Amino acid sequence: MKFKVLLSTSFLALSFNLLAFNVTGDSFKSKFEITSITVGADHSTINATSAAAGQYGKVYLSYTLTSNDTARNQGTFEGHGRGISPEGDLAAGVLKGVWTRDGKVISIKSLDDVTDGVNYMQGEIDLISGEINIEVFKVD
Repeated sequence: MKFKVLLSTSFLALSFNLLAFNVTGDSFKSKFEITSITVGADHSTINATSAAAGQYGKVYLSYTLTSNDTARNQGTFEGHGRGISPEGDLAAGVLKGVWTRDGKVISIKSLDDVTDGVNYMQGEIDLISGEINIEVFKVD
């Protein structure tokens, strides 16, 4: 009997490790300032800018968050980003992801189709401070 319990516990622990989602690899972090928020009946659009966002330089972005019909503190978002490097190189991206809200903080995760490839992004929007902090990973 002890063997069955030990085997079941080991299998369960291994299953959790296999299902865990850890992001690793080259990344950059960036801080954005919210410049405006436009609210609608079932969505809100957040516009923000960052002075320096990795290789993209100065970045402007817009997220349109849509609430889930059954869970108002979560949903999906679509967005667009434009970056201009100090050398004048322009990058553009289409941003699609999911969000959850806990109090004043919205957590966001997305896969972004950018001029130079695909990125995975995760971050937080602080609705009180007006800051967005993100980390961006290159997807191979």
